[in-house]
Amino acid sequence: MAKLKPGSVTIDLVTGGIYGDLEHCPVQDLLESAEALLSLLPKVEHQGLWGLHKDFDADCYILTGAQRYELDQKEYVLEMDIYRGPTGIDGPWTRPFCISVALGSDREAHWRIDWYSRLVGSIKNGHASRDTKRVPDLTAEKRAEHERWLVESERNKPPQQVALKLG
Repeated sequence: MAKLKPGSVTIDLVTGGIYGDLEHCPVQDLLESAEALLSLLPKVEHQGLWGLHKDFDADCYILTGAQRYELDQKEYVLEMDIYRGPTGIDGPWTRPFCISVALGSDREAHWRIDWYSRLVGSIKNGHASRDTKRVPDLTAEKRAEHERWLVESERNKPPQQVALKLG
């Protein structure tokens, strides 16, 4: 059975894309966490549901445009193998499983804010896969915009002052 591993991961159920924080975690861990999140789908599926998310340390969220959705926290449990704590210190890091509902979450706004996540996989036949063919990268445009901003800010930096040794 798949376990939650360290690393932030988001599943966009509209496109089937799986996004993760590749700066801090290997793809295989992110896909295993996505597989664990997908096991929640039969219980949480409803009309407004558009995504599932897990923070680095295993806090999980149901992303929904609905304004109301009841969730019995005790009904949901996922196994965890969080071998690094929030500060990156090796563990094991233990804590109780936590799942919350992000009511009224706007999908477009989410992807504007989560621009740094990379497309790492997709949902194929109900499972997490490394395949990203035919899945639009919802963060590519914002990442490119950020890269342009970095280049522009570097170009606009004031010249560095030269320090002279005196005496």
